[in-house]
Amino acid sequence: MLTIVRLTLKEVVRRRILHVTLLLTIVFLALYGTGVHYAFQNMSASSTLRAMIIPQFLSLGLFFGSFLISFLAIMSSVGAVSLEIENGTMLAIVPRPIRRAEILLGKFLGYAVLLMTFAILFYGTVMVILQQTTGLHVPLKFGTVLLYACQPLVLLAVTLYGTTFLPTLANGIVAFMLYMLGVLGGMIEQIGFMLKNQTLLQMGIISSLIMPADSLYRKIVSSVLSAAGINFSTYFLGPFGSSSEPSSTMLIYTGFYVIGFLALAVRMFSKRDI
Repeated sequence: MLTIVRLTLKEVVRRRILHVTLLLTIVFLALYGTGVHYAFQNMSASSTLRAMIIPQFLSLGLFFGSFLISFLAIMSSVGAVSLEIENGTMLAIVPRPIRRAEILLGKFLGYAVLLMTFAILFYGTVMVILQQTTGLHVPLKFGTVLLYACQPLVLLAVTLYGTTFLPTLANGIVAFMLYMLGVLGGMIEQIGFMLKNQTLLQMGIISSLIMPADSLYRKIVSSVLSAAGINFSTYFLGPFGSSSEPSSTMLIYTGFYVIGFLALAVRMFSKRDI
């Protein structure tokens, strides 16, 4: 399995999708840092506007980071099985004395190492930019960093399941649609909480059960804001905030969600004729 992990890492590093994502990340962080710098350049430390804008920039950085990481998770693994079957690469691997479950789990671990490293570095960079430009100090909480790093694992598990029986293009479309469903549902749930509308709340909860990746983002935002001593901004952030914070039960559900889709992927791949 370690061999599969190593080969997967080498394969992803060689792909252009990683290079494109890194380029987009650098461009975003440059624009983000410049925007934060000039936004706070002429504001006094006691300015009410300053206190209101800091949470906006914080949530913006985390939200866009979640999008980039999710994009990388889907595009890097969208053809992990289907594409290798189409080009014949899988035929050179499967006949060897290694179980198909080990192949799939090795690929998952390889992608997971890369995605989690990317997520941790992005999270740390955003926090450094904010601290250097605004003076905001967010205490480092292991649980929050771990949650941010685990965000892409949800989509990774779903995409790996899809690649065991769907064509590469179709799998990418389905994964993106599920991700957008989760994001839209999360926004609807926040709006429903602010409006005290039970229908919108239920819609958001249902979408979170279908795709819980956005729930991790909401939990992270709530944890980061509370750690930074920002309490008034949950309503002010609107659909990008976390007025309706996911419970610990939702985190447990997300863990089983990832394990469940991995199990389904292993089962489907074991039965597939290549």
